[in-house]
Amino acid sequence: MFKTFAEVAKENWDWRTQSWNLARIDLMKTYRGAALGWFWLFVKPLVYVSVFYFTLSVGMRQGSPVNGMPYLLWMVCGVVPWFFMSDCITLASDVYRRYPFLVNRIRFPLSVISTFYTLSKLIVFVATMGFVLVACVVMRVKLTVHLLQLPLIFLLMMYFWTMWSICLSPLSAISKDFSKLIKTLGTPFFWLSGVLFKLDKLPHAARVIMHFNPVSWGCEAVRDCFIDHNWIWEVPGEFYPYLLMCAVMTVLAMFCYKRLSKEVADVL
Repeated sequence: MFKTFAEVAKENWDWRTQSWNLARIDLMKTYRGAALGWFWLFVKPLVYVSVFYFTLSVGMRQGSPVNGMPYLLWMVCGVVPWFFMSDCITLASDVYRRYPFLVNRIRFPLSVISTFYTLSKLIVFVATMGFVLVACVVMRVKLTVHLLQLPLIFLLMMYFWTMWSICLSPLSAISKDFSKLIKTLGTPFFWLSGVLFKLDKLPHAARVIMHFNPVSWGCEAVRDCFIDHNWIWEVPGEFYPYLLMCAVMTVLAMFCYKRLSKEVADVL
């Protein structure tokens, strides 16, 4: 397993320039031909946040302030990272079918496909975090030094979801049924991960389980920066389970990559 991890790390380091270029190309291809271009980066978050806010705050009367912060800001801090993680759950887990022309290139390392695709979605995530900063300015919310940990949060999320992609993409390539099964997880993850509700309202046993949910951690980590004003390592009950899940996902990813990566090209 360690040998496979070293090989994957070396592949990604050797191909780092190509990864960055392919991530940019993937982004340009996504928004090429659209009249509004890069403006679409902000349309989806704006529409979803508006609908959720109207439904929960106006319709269901659930929009009370959280830790003295406006409920709208609390919700935005969960919804924006969710868009990144949603794409990783449903799309990054099947990147080999998305880029079969790269899979069939003899010299192109398959792990780099997962890396550059996750990186392209991370770039969108970082850009849309500007939406959160604008929301803070509009609502006159004081920004604190805890924002300095955002790059670390981005890197930790990038790592986990890249390993997720490396682990599941070979399985999705071999079995279309498995691919469809993974894509059905998007909606359950959204409604069960605390994107729109506070985890502290759950029973203790449910909260402990949620701490091992990488989606829950991603939302709570961003909220630590803007709402709770905590350093992520100051909440060990949330931070250490996430690190454990990163380790578990790494082991699974290396196992699947070693066993199945050579068969992917034949299947596709």
